Amino acid sequence: MNPKVKIEKFLDSASRSRLMIYACILGLIGLALMSWSLFEQGWIPVMMAMSVGQGIGTLSFVLFLVIVLIDLRQADFRPSEPPAEPAPKGD
Repeated sequence: MNPKVKIEKFLDSASRSRLMIYACILGLIGLALMSWSLFEQGWIPVMMAMSVGQGIGTLSFVLFLVIVLIDLRQADFRPSEPPAEPAPKGD
């Protein structure tokens, strides 16, 4: 199965609420790692914040974008059209 079919199958069957929970948990973990470097000054916390924390935060953002993509695929877009004839004025 080619990657495009796998991605479309995933986007059709993925649970948005579960993905949102994962995105929030990963965001909080990334935030905790980045905050750790503020409270403990050293090279290990700073390196963890700049590499691991940023990677986890980026993964959280990517999961959120996947949720937005799923919502956009399921949305029903209708163009806004003006009414065909003007509405009658009530006197």
